[in-house]
Amino acid sequence: MNPLFPDKIWNYKNFNMGAELDISGEFIYDGIHALNQMNTADEETRLFSFLYHTSVGIERIQKIIIVLCDTFDLQNYKEFEDSLITHSHTGLQERVFKLTNMKLIARENRFLQMLTSFYNSARYDRFNLNSQYAKGKEFFCDFLVSQIPNSQIKYHAFSNEILITSYVKEILGRIVGSISKKYYGLICEKCRETGTYTYELRTDSKAEKIFLSNYKKNSLQMQKNIENMSVKELLIYLRNSKDKHPFLLYMDDFEHIEFDPAFLNEYISEISNGNIPQALVDEVESLYEENGCFEHRKDLIEAIGNPNVDFEQYAIHKCFLLIGDLLGGNKKIKEFAKEFIETYEFIDEDYGFEALSDAPDLCERIINEQILPEEFVQKMQSIFEKIKVTYNY
Repeated sequence: MNPLFPDKIWNYKNFNMGAELDISGEFIYDGIHALNQMNTADEETRLFSFLYHTSVGIERIQKIIIVLCDTFDLQNYKEFEDSLITHSHTGLQERVFKLTNMKLIARENRFLQMLTSFYNSARYDRFNLNSQYAKGKEFFCDFLVSQIPNSQIKYHAFSNEILITSYVKEILGRIVGSISKKYYGLICEKCRETGTYTYELRTDSKAEKIFLSNYKKNSLQMQKNIENMSVKELLIYLRNSKDKHPFLLYMDDFEHIEFDPAFLNEYISEISNGNIPQALVDEVESLYEENGCFEHRKDLIEAIGNPNVDFEQYAIHKCFLLIGDLLGGNKKIKEFAKEFIETYEFIDEDYGFEALSDAPDLCERIINEQILPEEFVQKMQSIFEKIKVTYNY
């Protein structure tokens, strides 16, 4: 079949399954994210999120492979669709094996068994009056005990619950990562055979992070560790950088609110793990109320992190205001010249326009007394008018 003239089944395999692949990656990523936030096995909400999201994500990618590899046509497609109505990860893997000969290792198959048990008998367990409570935790803990050396299983000193240590997260991250990469490899292989583009992933999507990551032993936990470190590195940079950039100029111009430094490390711990702590929100709201500054800061704060805001314009506007202060008699000439040079350093040379780019040289000349004050002010007046027209100030 020529992909230049696709039929309904080609569209189904190409476009429908392409969207499903993105969804699958989102679910798997969110599952690993929930795992990364866990400290003990009895954190019921996060454990459910890990098991549920991982279950759905892996089930969907298994079904994508079956759709791509199995044979059906417009006469029997309904029967084929009905065959996909299952939540047995182990049963779906058996179909994948029959179609592709791709095997999983023992602990990966054991993980699929655990997901199958959770999804079919524990997912709605709490809604059943006579059901066994916390069955999902039981399946999860049984899996950990069976797959992790006893020496690496740690227990909470008081509750005796299994601790979700870095080692446990790493092992689970490797298992989920390995299964995901193997399945994605099958999709890429089948796409090459059939001329479909199901394997394509959105740039910077969660699915791209899952299926195209390249960490040692396919560890998805390593990816979360790098994400965590990246946030902290950014905070260190913002705290210490002396770089000149209009965004940093905008940030520097803010008068910060007075956080209690005793809680900063706790806040950063939560934020780097992808969670904005309520304690931080409460403190900000309290400080806003105490200082009556919410309305004043709201729009200014919202600009930070908004990709549609042009901070070069902010730096240019600040230069414009400085010239206005000079012309209005609010700045002494040499004081203005030094401050203007410092502000202009934040503007990308390729961004500004010619009239403004002449100003730093004029400022250097007035500082070194190489130009008369009257001539300097006259030239600055000309630059001021050109900026006002160009940027509609």
